[in-house]
Amino acid sequence: MRRFIWTILKFSIVPFVVGCLFLLGYWYFDPFKVLHTYSDFSKPVIVPNRDYVSTETFIRNNPHYHYNSFIFGSSRTMAFKPARWRKHLPQGAEPFLFDASNESIYGIYTKIKWLDRQGVELKNVLLIICHDRTFTHTSNVDNHLYIKHPKVSGESELDFQTLFLKAYIQPDFWIRYYGYQLLGYQNWMKSYIQEKPIYYDTRNNTIYMPFQERLVSRQPEEYYQGKKGVFYKRKGQKTDNSILIEYRQEKMLQEIADIFKKHHTDYKIILSPLYEQVKFHPTDLALLQKLFPKRVYDFTGKNGLTEYYQNFYEQSHYRTGVGDAIMRKVYSEK
Repeated sequence: MRRFIWTILKFSIVPFVVGCLFLLGYWYFDPFKVLHTYSDFSKPVIVPNRDYVSTETFIRNNPHYHYNSFIFGSSRTMAFKPARWRKHLPQGAEPFLFDASNESIYGIYTKIKWLDRQGVELKNVLLIICHDRTFTHTSNVDNHLYIKHPKVSGESELDFQTLFLKAYIQPDFWIRYYGYQLLGYQNWMKSYIQEKPIYYDTRNNTIYMPFQERLVSRQPEEYYQGKKGVFYKRKGQKTDNSILIEYRQEKMLQEIADIFKKHHTDYKIILSPLYEQVKFHPTDLALLQKLFPKRVYDFTGKNGLTEYYQNFYEQSHYRTGVGDAIMRKVYSEK
């Protein structure tokens, strides 16, 4: 009997030790950068949860910089650099890029409400709306890349961390992650491991991808030749065939408008110029213009910004020059 028990223990202790080392590796390497505190999230190995990065950067740095001007929206806010936006703002403005990947109206709404509750001034706001992203979710999402920071959402910290742990234990993930730690980047790790370095400004949270901008600026023919299949032939301007702003989205927009009114915010609502050239549904546009009178700027559909394919990195993200052109236009109009 003793020999039998000892045999069982010998065979069970190995997986137990391996499991402990596996979990210790998660704590030590912190692949998603959500367990430890960081002063700089630059050069991530894994594609980060951008909502978490933005929120943590704000929490860490706001006591020092006292931000009062904010850019909200999805990754397309990369075209609007806070340092360039600052040139259009009054003296004393301290801008911060408070974006998130695949940002929804829920994410924008909870951030603005949270800032208001924290007593943060909202002197200037640039709010970027995209018809294919902004109104898709009116609640949090069950995905480690897009779930909202629990301090802003007010939801469970444990549930938040559990989602990342579940992502870590997936073989598709940890095989590539530890393969990278041992071998460096390999092509088979693509879509899990960040191939090129990304940098984040620790003051205003600006995203920099120098490898991409350098290639587009210096070797545009080579860059766009490689993207030939991405820029499909368009059939001219179309109008979105469905109304996107329903009851819950409208209520969130109304609360945002009320908070802007409370803070006397100088804000601009930008409807993104996308390569697909789909025009905002007229019903949605009319509602936005009603809630935010004379503050909505529609760059959707076919126009000078969307017509030229070299205004885009690929079909989803437009370049910094487009953001600059939009800011010049909206801040020159009285």
